[in-house]
Amino acid sequence: MADNFDLFKTAPAEVVRYFDAKKSKPTFDWRDIAPEEHAYSWTVAKSAGFDILDDIRAAMADSIRNQLPFEHFRDQLTPILQKKGWWGRKIAVDPQDGVPKVVQLGSPRRLRTIYWSNIRSAHAAGEWEKTERNKRFLPFLVYLLSVSAERRPEHETWVGIVLPVDHPFWDTHYPPNGWGCKCRIRQITQREAQRLGWKEGQEPPVVVMKEWRNKRTGQTSMVPDGIDPGWETNPGKTRGRNVSEFLYGKVDAMPPQRQSIAVADIVSSPLMDALAKGHLQKGAALPVAQVGRSVVEAFGARTALVKLSDDSVRHIIEEHAVRNLVTDDFRAAIGVLRDPAAVIRRGQSAAFVGAVAGTWWRTVVKSANDGLEWWLVSFHRKSEKDARSFIRAATKKGTLIE
Repeated sequence: MADNFDLFKTAPAEVVRYFDAKKSKPTFDWRDIAPEEHAYSWTVAKSAGFDILDDIRAAMADSIRNQLPFEHFRDQLTPILQKKGWWGRKIAVDPQDGVPKVVQLGSPRRLRTIYWSNIRSAHAAGEWEKTERNKRFLPFLVYLLSVSAERRPEHETWVGIVLPVDHPFWDTHYPPNGWGCKCRIRQITQREAQRLGWKEGQEPPVVVMKEWRNKRTGQTSMVPDGIDPGWETNPGKTRGRNVSEFLYGKVDAMPPQRQSIAVADIVSSPLMDALAKGHLQKGAALPVAQVGRSVVEAFGARTALVKLSDDSVRHIIEEHAVRNLVTDDFRAAIGVLRDPAAVIRRGQSAAFVGAVAGTWWRTVVKSANDGLEWWLVSFHRKSEKDARSFIRAATKKGTLIE
């Protein structure tokens, strides 16, 4: 087989987790989604208006989870797509302008592109998760020669580049760096990095940026020379570092009622399980609740949205090491923020006290960044007696907000 199927066998758990957490989003054109959003959204161009996205996703998930070759993916999907009319060249209405256009739907070549672009992106994200986990002992990355028979000249110039894991070069140049790109990365020790020529303070070659205009959106962006537009991100790093920015930015712009529903969806989603189990990348966070208007006004805050970070998760797990917390404990403690029996102010923090399913909790959130952020920092299970005593004491001190 021409393609190297062993590509993603090195990190199956991480790869599967990356793909499974994506949300389906029908589109007409691959440029309808920003590059960073591909780390969170599963889509196939020209899928809008056709009931085929879930079929392709299921076949793709099966291929990733069970390490199935492209031929199986193709043979499994082709009759389904043909039966649903998503095959060959047809006229389809572009939802952006309402104009009918001749488009290429399913074909063996398209299925190959879908298969390998998703396999390689998922592999890259899974490998990045391993890279973050191992960088204390293997703090460097080296760019390796592509296994492709036809190599891009620009990509060949990056072969042998050795830089620390945290260097910004890997934000844009972590492969794959284009459609069909088979470039690779290897994680190495500092001793090997030095043997390969790395020196303290060494920088990569100057990255030449070129302007690219997205004809679908009209937006212009700068893309590193040699990287195909849409591939200039590190999917694993984007997913870990920006999951909070992506979700928080989208949710924060919603009207309050929609925001409440969206946050509840996030807390009940697999993303919450991944965060509570420490499976998201360092720096990840999720919006998990809203504080009430009285709390916002008491603190002079400029948002009601509360986030939970991976750092706080680790701290909470360490505090409760004896109890072996599960994700439902996090969800219960978060639930107190939605319906507290009392909210007590303590400096720049607010302690929410309440019961969920008969169990009492004290969940603490902290106002930060001049009222622009709320962070869930801790929670503890309490007896009803202790919880009510805590409320009475706060009432006497005058620190009760509601």
